[in-house]
Amino acid sequence: MKKLCISVVSLLVIFSCGKQNLPDKVEEHIKKNLGDNPNKQQIEELLISGQVIYGSRPEEAKKYFEAAAKYDPRGAYALSDYYLEKEDYENFEKWVKQAAEGGDSRAQFNLGYYYDERNRLEEAKRWYIKAGEQGDSEAQFNLGIIYFNENNWNEAEKWYLKAIQNNHSKAYNALGRIYSEEKRFKEAEYMYLQALESGNNSWQIYSNLGYLYYELGDYSKSLKFLEIALSKDKENKVINCNIMKTKEKLKKYDGITINRKNCKK
Repeated sequence: MKKLCISVVSLLVIFSCGKQNLPDKVEEHIKKNLGDNPNKQQIEELLISGQVIYGSRPEEAKKYFEAAAKYDPRGAYALSDYYLEKEDYENFEKWVKQAAEGGDSRAQFNLGYYYDERNRLEEAKRWYIKAGEQGDSEAQFNLGIIYFNENNWNEAEKWYLKAIQNNHSKAYNALGRIYSEEKRFKEAEYMYLQALESGNNSWQIYSNLGYLYYELGDYSKSLKFLEIALSKDKENKVINCNIMKTKEKLKKYDGITINRKNCKK
């Protein structure tokens, strides 16, 4: 999951290595910055201070985040990260929900993902939508997957298109698959080729293009892309089966015995 990212707007207090206990200095620093009515800069300093010492002194960093969480959802988000690393999922959910309800898009995505992994899909959709509406492309893409699996292809298309607008390369392939299933082959071809142009060179793209051209009756082009897919995953059953069928259409039998063998695995 994503890490806390805070822009520095004030100078960080550097802790000295004196005789005073570091936890005491943390408490003193928190009290100094919070007071009765902390301003934005003081809250920011607490967040920054916690982030700076988090790697070496996470327990003390947690105190900063707890203090900041009363005023800023980023503090709650940082606490959720702390508990996630400890695999304390009850406290993770508590704090990530507080941050998400405070409008932190990273927390909204993480909470959606947390529910998604546990198959609590209605809750996952709720938080993915909130993150997606703030432009989180991963949330948009994951929404597309959920709706696709629910056979709600109109909603899946909507969210994949949003993810594409935010340069999510995998969304091209996913949307191409929808168009291919709907026999919208030209649109599917465009999406698959855009996926390649965006840098997604997975075997799935080439395999999908191979299947597309097979459906269009362009067997030579189909074989070309299927063989590229096979070079990336030699024993893939689906690719080998499709190559075997395509070679039979072309009456090209070179290597077909191996394809047939791997097709039957």
